[in-house]
Amino acid sequence: MKSSVDNRHRPPLLMEALAEVRASGLCNMFNYACVIITLQDLGFELQADWLEEHLDIYNEILIHEFSEWLQANPRPFRESVAQRVARETGLELIEE
Repeated sequence: MKSSVDNRHRPPLLMEALAEVRASGLCNMFNYACVIITLQDLGFELQADWLEEHLDIYNEILIHEFSEWLQANPRPFRESVAQRVARETGLELIEE
């Protein structure tokens, strides 16, 4: 089932940011308050702010689009967004 949610005004990397929250294991993804706090803690301020302003469509995004995105974008080595950006841009990634 295709979602009817408008994509035009979404922040970049929204699905990647949600995937980072999911991979952290800190939240039930349906607990939007926890997801917003975790997005902020992970440095995804823009995505957290957008989500806070669009709570009315979050469940639809989560159930339909995010599930489809996860299937299309498997993370076999649990590479974070920061790791992927570093790899793709040739920047050195500092290990914690």
